[in-house]
Amino acid sequence: MIVLYILIGIVLLFALILNIRAHIHVEYEKELTAYAKWAFVKIPILPAPEKKPKPKKEKPPEKEETPEKEETQKQKGPNPLATLYENEQLKGILEILGKLLAIIDKFGRRFVNSFVIDEMFLDVEVTKADAAQTAEEYGKMCRRVFPVTGAVCANCNVKKYSINVEPDFIANPGTRLAFSMEISLNPRKLINAVLMFAFGAIFGVGIRVIKGMKSKNPSDSQNTDGNQQETEKINETNTIESGAQ
Repeated sequence: MIVLYILIGIVLLFALILNIRAHIHVEYEKELTAYAKWAFVKIPILPAPEKKPKPKKEKPPEKEETPEKEETQKQKGPNPLATLYENEQLKGILEILGKLLAIIDKFGRRFVNSFVIDEMFLDVEVTKADAAQTAEEYGKMCRRVFPVTGAVCANCNVKKYSINVEPDFIANPGTRLAFSMEISLNPRKLINAVLMFAFGAIFGVGIRVIKGMKSKNPSDSQNTDGNQQETEKINETNTIESGAQ
C-alpha cells in the first residue's frame, strides 16, 4: 500500500507541475527585453547574458587518408531517394506528402491551442516632415499593422489587446513604437502536441518511407519474374488445350 501511495503522489505531483503555466514577457521601448517565468523561476532571454569566452583548443593534425579509405568512400550504396521514387512512384510519394501535411496541420492547431496571449499592447506614432507625408505614412503603417494583428487575434486565444496607430503632425520626424506582450503556455498541452506529432510522423509516414528507401533484393525480383513466366506458360497451355477440344 505504501508503494501505491508513493506512485499516486508522484503522478499527482507531475500532473500539478505540468499544469503550471509558463509565461513569456516581451517588451520593446527603445530596447527589446524578454524573459520567461515558470512558478518561482525567472529566466532572462533578451538582452542575452554575456558568456565567458572559452579557451580555444588546439586541433590535432589531420591524418592523411590511405588509399583503402578513399576506395571505401568512393564505393557508396544506391541513392535512397531514387530507390524511394522507384518503389513508390509519383502516386505513392504524393500520398506520403498528403499524410505528412495532415499531421503537420493537426500539430499546428494543437501547438497554437497550447498558447494564450494574456496581453498585447501596441502604440505607434508616425511623424514626417510635413502633413502630407505624415498622412501618407500613417496610411502605410495602418496597412502594415492591422492585418497582422487582426490575423493574430483571429487565430490565437487573445484575452486582452490594444492596438493604437496615430499620426503626429507636430513632433519631430520619426516613428515612435511601444510594444508589450504577455504569453502563457500550458506545458501539458504542448507536450501532448509534440508526442502526437512524433507518433503520427513515425507510424504514419516514417515507417513507409523507410520501407520505400530499402532497395529490393534481386533474388526477390527474379522469383517474381519466374512466377510470372510460369503463370503465363500455364495460361498458354490451358488456352491450347481448350482450342484443341
